[in-house]
Amino acid sequence: MDQMGNRMAVAAFRVLAAIGEFRRNRQGNIAITFAVALMPIIAAAGVAVDLARAYGVRAHVTQALDAAGLAVAGSPGASEDYLEALAQDYFDANYPSHEVGVPGALQLSINGSVVTLSATATLPTALLGVFGIHEVDVGSAIEVTRENKALEVVMVLDNTGSMGSNGKLDAMKEAATSLVDILYGEDPDLDKLHIGLVPFAAGVNVGTNFPTSALDMTGASSIHKENFKFSTDPNVNNLWDLYDEIENRSWGGCVQTRPQPLDELDTPPSAGTPDTLWVPWFAPDEGDASKYVNDYLDDADPDQSDKNEQKDISKYDGAWVGSSSKGPDAGCTMQPVTPLTNDRERLLDDIDTMNASGVTHIPVGLSWGWRLISPEEPFTEGREYDDADVDKAIVLLTDGSNVLGTLNNRNRSRYTAYGYIRQGRLGTSNKSAAEARLDPKTADICENIKDEGVRLYTITFQVSSTDTQELMEECATSPALYFDSPDNEQLQTIFQAIARDLSNLRLSK
Repeated sequence: MDQMGNRMAVAAFRVLAAIGEFRRNRQGNIAITFAVALMPIIAAAGVAVDLARAYGVRAHVTQALDAAGLAVAGSPGASEDYLEALAQDYFDANYPSHEVGVPGALQLSINGSVVTLSATATLPTALLGVFGIHEVDVGSAIEVTRENKALEVVMVLDNTGSMGSNGKLDAMKEAATSLVDILYGEDPDLDKLHIGLVPFAAGVNVGTNFPTSALDMTGASSIHKENFKFSTDPNVNNLWDLYDEIENRSWGGCVQTRPQPLDELDTPPSAGTPDTLWVPWFAPDEGDASKYVNDYLDDADPDQSDKNEQKDISKYDGAWVGSSSKGPDAGCTMQPVTPLTNDRERLLDDIDTMNASGVTHIPVGLSWGWRLISPEEPFTEGREYDDADVDKAIVLLTDGSNVLGTLNNRNRSRYTAYGYIRQGRLGTSNKSAAEARLDPKTADICENIKDEGVRLYTITFQVSSTDTQELMEECATSPALYFDSPDNEQLQTIFQAIARDLSNLRLSK
């Protein structure tokens, strides 16, 4: 019998003793005899009712302790005063004042990786008061143990132009910083915590230190030469040569998506299969007419058609690009990814320098988040998927719906990681049909990631589209890991909740 059962047994004994005393003092009339006969029934009912109420109170106390214990254990390295206040806040939030019973002070103990919490609530009795038993103490205790597992987390964060409005970019930076701070705490095990970052917009910048073995350096990929006529100059055979032709621009680290279905997969790059390699981002100089948005060089032959002018490579020889917003790197405004690292200061610096520009390509950002956390090339910092000693998670945030930046010119869109819409990289050259392919593509990548056992959190940040909200909810590992954040302040709370969930905790008792 547990302690609460013992307390209720004592209460029952006291009731029976009171009945016995009453029986010894009875005067013998029928009414008193009837009352004496009725008292055991009342006593039994009183014990049953108050015992049931006591078990209900203990269940509430235990639930509140569980929430407090997980919060404490999910804040490694914090001071004892902070943890005591945190535990009390979580307990109070989960045991509100209108609940039956009055809880006393929490007792908190931390011994290595084990957090112990206990509390006792005082329950006013419902029926036993007639026997002089006016309250019962109901206690509970729990233990929470931090698992000693490694953790790999990649944050895939929207850096599109809309993030620059209403303070959203700063709110995201603060929220992402809080996640890093909570996971690291004051005394982190750096061998077991690694975090990566993928800022995304119309593409992803993999960084200029990206291994050349993963890049199409010879123009062998089926999409490498789709925008230019390289046959007109024997010394310029691919996009790398074309970059060399320009005096003041070089490759900035952005890459195009691989041809379908490789754009949705984590297939390692292989020189023997050129389409598995990544092609560098190179936005062509477009026509001079106002309907084109990336005109940065003088036409080589003003009399030729827009199509031939855009494909002409002769104008790049010795060219100087005067515009800061246009050029072969137009749209490549994203900060480079941060591969999995345990360098806390680097992470915080890279979060702080994120910027907002461009349109939203969620599948591109998400696919690179997967590649950062994968053990496969081109990024190999991640542990094997079947390593039982590591948990892997991706946190995806977007503030908008998938768009391609459609335009009314022969290209039908801005240049992005998918090239131009007219090239049919998404299976169609129709503007609306191509844009409609991005949501299913996002869903497919989500399923591929979850199939590898990666925990996937999704956040829609001030997103009004119900289609995008539903897409992100389905994308998450479970509906509980999807968050809709209507304001900047709540975003911080969401990232903090994710950070605590990522602490890989389990209840030991």
